[in-house]
Amino acid sequence: MNPLLMFLLLTVGLTVFGRTMFHKIQLLRALEPTDRANHLKERLMNMVVLAIGQKRLIGRSKERGSGIIHAFIFWGFCVLLIRSLTLYGEGFQEGYSLPFFGGDHLIGYLYVALKDIMEGIVLLMIIFAFFRRAVLKPERLHNTFKAYLVLAMIGILMVSDLLYDGARYNIIQLFNNPGSIHYFNNPQYGSEFLWTPISVGSATLTSGFSADTNITILTIMFWLHISTQLLFLNLLPFGKHFHVITALPNVFLKSLDYPHEKPELLDLEDETAWAEESLGINHIHQLNWKQGLDLYTCTECGRCKEVCPAYTTDKPLNLHDFNDKLKIELLENADNIIKKAKLLATIRQSEDTGQIEKNREERTALNSEKKLIGEVIAEDTLWACTTCRACEEVCPVTIEHVPRIIAMRQGQTLMAEAYPKELNTAMKGIERNGNPWGIGYDKRADWAVGLDIKMMADDSNVDYLLWVGCAGSFDDRSKKVSKSLVGILQKAGISFAILGVEEKCTGDFARKVGNEMLFQMMAKENIETLNNYKVKKIITACPHCLNTLKHDYPQLGGNYEVIHHTEFIDQLVKAGKIKLKQSLAGALTYHDPCYLGRYNNIYDEPRSILQSVSNGVFKELGRHGRESFCCGAGGGRMWMEETIGKRIYLERSEEIVGLKIKNVAVGCPFCLTMIEDGMKELGKEEQIKTMDIAEIVEKNMV
Repeated sequence: MNPLLMFLLLTVGLTVFGRTMFHKIQLLRALEPTDRANHLKERLMNMVVLAIGQKRLIGRSKERGSGIIHAFIFWGFCVLLIRSLTLYGEGFQEGYSLPFFGGDHLIGYLYVALKDIMEGIVLLMIIFAFFRRAVLKPERLHNTFKAYLVLAMIGILMVSDLLYDGARYNIIQLFNNPGSIHYFNNPQYGSEFLWTPISVGSATLTSGFSADTNITILTIMFWLHISTQLLFLNLLPFGKHFHVITALPNVFLKSLDYPHEKPELLDLEDETAWAEESLGINHIHQLNWKQGLDLYTCTECGRCKEVCPAYTTDKPLNLHDFNDKLKIELLENADNIIKKAKLLATIRQSEDTGQIEKNREERTALNSEKKLIGEVIAEDTLWACTTCRACEEVCPVTIEHVPRIIAMRQGQTLMAEAYPKELNTAMKGIERNGNPWGIGYDKRADWAVGLDIKMMADDSNVDYLLWVGCAGSFDDRSKKVSKSLVGILQKAGISFAILGVEEKCTGDFARKVGNEMLFQMMAKENIETLNNYKVKKIITACPHCLNTLKHDYPQLGGNYEVIHHTEFIDQLVKAGKIKLKQSLAGALTYHDPCYLGRYNNIYDEPRSILQSVSNGVFKELGRHGRESFCCGAGGGRMWMEETIGKRIYLERSEEIVGLKIKNVAVGCPFCLTMIEDGMKELGKEEQIKTMDIAEIVEKNMV
């Protein structure tokens, strides 16, 4: 074609892109460190399934249509990468082809066929996408000029390549190839045009023109395709379509051993951290590089806010806006953040005390002028989150929202002391009596009087510790669940004991509202008690206790096998240690607790139990399993009033009522409280019975 022009376009396009990407990467490197370099095989598999396979897009029945559109556009891009490299080479050498993709190899013919079909499909998907945005206008989408521009550019890439091949076909087949244009023509596989029906079809658009005109069209389409592609490449880093570049690495680097990054175990004895306000996230430079990459990768698809219980009940938490505001703040402070990182490197290498102090002052002066909470993110927005993870479960690029929110709450609670004051009662209750109700710790085992339950202090030679939890010990409704669970364990002949007055709140609530100091105090005291008794296995009916004991306590040296009571009961049933009768009358449904399902992947066991006891119809809620709707009590919201918008538990309760069932089963004391409150508010507490699975099982044991 024109080697000089191709050289100039590639040099300019790739140089500008390289400079942009260098600055973007430099900013990420300047943020706080975090380790994501382990388990490479598992990470590669995630990337193949979630990113390349587009599982979270085409896997959701509700979003399958738009998911298929996006998936085919993405797959089309992947297929066309080889074509792009071939066209770049064509600019320097006529007939250029990559190794094994030329006309002498079957792979070359198979590729041109696949490329041809994918271009046609992608073009159709672009038309559907335009129609969806312009006519259907789904509420969650953000219709911006950039979105339409990108769709248009993708369309131009498809059309220009098809017309390029179409004109090439005409010149070769209709005009006897006056320009000696290269094409595949192997005696064994035939002409390449036998393999490219879409391109041959596009040839009819220019078949009526002369050979010279077709050559002109071919030349224009070639350079239009190349220039559009390079322009598109350089536009990507400046908008939501940056995810085209960052999605694969972001999915590759997702958390593995837990659904998202665990809250950092803060060093509360570090005086420098207190002085620099670096406990939690208070300023934008305190994000770690993976959190920065998350912000780069947000696709602005709106799926997060669509499933968010706070947003759907008119709370001020809009995760799209939340991410966008943080990203704007990050980019506005990019130069200063990079300078801060360079100064830190200088400080670490220096031995001059005076120079170190000077550099520290310079670093402090480079801090963002805005505090994240109050100036970038509103306080009500931060505290609206229930930490349910519904947003993370549907995010197609695996963005981890909740860890940032908890870290910001840590900053507010520890550094600014700007948490909602209504939390004071619960936190003081934990400090003084080891439970958020503030009831005397000496009454923790009163519920167990007369049940013939062993205390660890009397006999710790048991197989299991039953962790009752604060709700199971002090809340009148949840005490009934504790008694039912004890009845099941005793019926099955399980060797267990409880801690009684020695048990204290796990600290889950304290950690979720950012009070890391209170969490660590509770955790250390509990771990000391558990380790003194050499506890190995723990059963609990509270998913919040389960999650904290299982995932948070190992950070402080507490390593135990923790099992939820629904898992354990299911094991007992399958082992024949308890027998159930199908005597639960009336239609039944099950509400998946967030901390049981999305945090600990326990979905099947509760349903297996319910199928064993129900003689009615089991109905799934519209939002169930991984997309279950939160009851509204997580993330410390159990201890805060809902004063904005509709109550979350009421939204869930209305969904349950609409299912026209007689019984709703739960597996969490918080869910039990919230859904029962919802039924009372709707006047349905007599028509629809809300019960924990342990209560249902105890009543239906043979």
